[in-house]
Formats: sequence, structure tokens, C-alpha cells
Amino acid sequence: MLRRLLLVASLTLTVALGSGCSQENIVDSALTLEQKVSRLERKSIRIDDHEIVYMEGGSGPTILMLHGITADSGNWTRFARHFSNNYHVIIPDLPGFGRSSRIADASYSVPKQTERVRALMQALGVRQFHLVGNSMGGYIGAYYAATHPDEVLTLGLFDAAGVDSPQKTEFMQQLFAGNNLMLPQDRDDFRRILKLVMEEPPFIPGYVLDVLGERAVEHKAFNARIFDELRREELNLAPLLPQVKAPTLLLWGGKDRIIDISSIQVFRQNLTRAKTSVVVMPEVGHIPMLERPGETARHYQSFLDS
Repeated sequence: MLRRLLLVASLTLTVALGSGCSQENIVDSALTLEQKVSRLERKSIRIDDHEIVYMEGGSGPTILMLHGITADSGNWTRFARHFSNNYHVIIPDLPGFGRSSRIADASYSVPKQTERVRALMQALGVRQFHLVGNSMGGYIGAYYAATHPDEVLTLGLFDAAGVDSPQKTEFMQQLFAGNNLMLPQDRDDFRRILKLVMEEPPFIPGYVLDVLGERAVEHKAFNARIFDELRREELNLAPLLPQVKAPTLLLWGGKDRIIDISSIQVFRQNLTRAKTSVVVMPEVGHIPMLERPGETARHYQSFLDS
């Protein structure tokens, strides 16, 4: 499958270059190809004054996948490929990110984003579902499972934010000192950020990195604003976690340089009503489903099967 995907991607790139397409159009075509291979279709819906763009595909029990801050639904595409045959997969660009709308005076707090995600699921007619989130997406997912416990069948927290970890990464120390290492200074600085969030980033062609870097710089100010709102909010999940009833998988990259692995013990201590499972991927960074999608998918499927 991978060989076929690379062949198709190469042919797509050759045709695109020959027809004079811009680098941005080529990147969008490649991302669309990945979505098709994963049996996902891009759609949009109006929720709370926002146009929410999301990917959807497959049939069966629903899995909702939530990405982290500064990211978008594309972080889940390769991971979702392992589930769209047997599950109904929904992956939104959370409001304020990706292709979803950004509104200057809107709140992007965890409670407000949870409201929007819930409204999305209700609009799509989904009343109960499996929920998996990475980083900020895990923060929102855990808050959702605590405040609407009967709607979440299982909860997957991949390197999730939201609790006060006993040990702080250098990133967190710098963040609270006013230096956000996840915001690029320029297009080329995006390469540094990839190495910060992943131990071994997957191969990405240089022209793709250029386009992604330009987009990251374009949204830098808005992302900084959301970072600041979440930091000012200081919403600690720990007091809410006893309300979570859903069996929960705590999956962490052992080389996470964003959220320290010591967060696991805080989640476990406070998930008093939920059966918890723990998986640590030793040589992986902050975004396991993007860095090692197949391996992460196997861990998650084992959790669902159990």
C-alpha cells in the first residue's frame, strides 16, 4: 500500500509540476490524495458562527479524533487509515485552526471548544462515540468526557494537556516565562518545530515544508492568542477527572518534549471511576499518531478491543 501511495504521489507531483501548479496547490493535492487513501471526505458545517471543516469516512461505531494546538485534522489522516474500514471516523479542524474559521473576538477556551465539538456531533446525529485527542485535543476530550460522561464510550488521551505534571519540560518552563517555542520565527524555523514535537519526523519533501512553514507563520499571531487564552484560563482537569466514566487509554511518547510523561500519574490518580490503560512508546515524541501512525493505531485498536 505504501509503495502504491508513493507511486501515485510521484505521478501526481509530476503532472502538477508539468501543468504549472503552485507549490501550495501541489501540497493541497497531496493532502487530498492522503485523505482519499484513508477513505475520508472533506466536508463543512456551520456551528456557533464558525464554519467547521472536518473529514469524515467509514461506517460502524464512531471515533472522534481531536488534534492539538497549532495543528489541524491532517495530523490524524494516516492514523485514521487503520480505522475507516470498520469505524465511522470524524476529524474536525477545531475552530481557530486548519481550514475552519478564525474569529477575532471569539473565545477558544476548553469549555467553549467543547461546546462546539458537542454541537458538531449532535448536528451530525452522533449521540455516543469513542473519543481520542492529542495534546490540546486530549484536554478538550477529557473535559468533554467529564462534563458529558454518558456520551463518551471510551477516551484516548495521547500526550494530553490539562493537568499539572510533577515535572516540567523545557518547553513548558519557557512557555510560562513568556517564550513560546512552538511559534515559528519564519518559514525555515518550522523545521525546528517539527524536531521539537517529534523524535523522528516522517520524511516531508522540502517544498511541502516550505508551504507548511508559510502557513504556520501566517497564523502565528492567532495561535499565540489561543495559547495565551488557555494559559490565562488555568483550567486544571484534575478535579473534574473523577467524573469520567469511560475506559481511558493514556498513551505517551517517551521522548515528549512538550508535555512531560509524568502527567500520566496525575491522570491515573484522578481517573478514579474509569478503568485506565497505559502505553508508553519509548522513542516517540509529542504526536505519536503522526510520527508512528501504524504502531499507534495498533495500540489504540488493542485498547478498543479490550
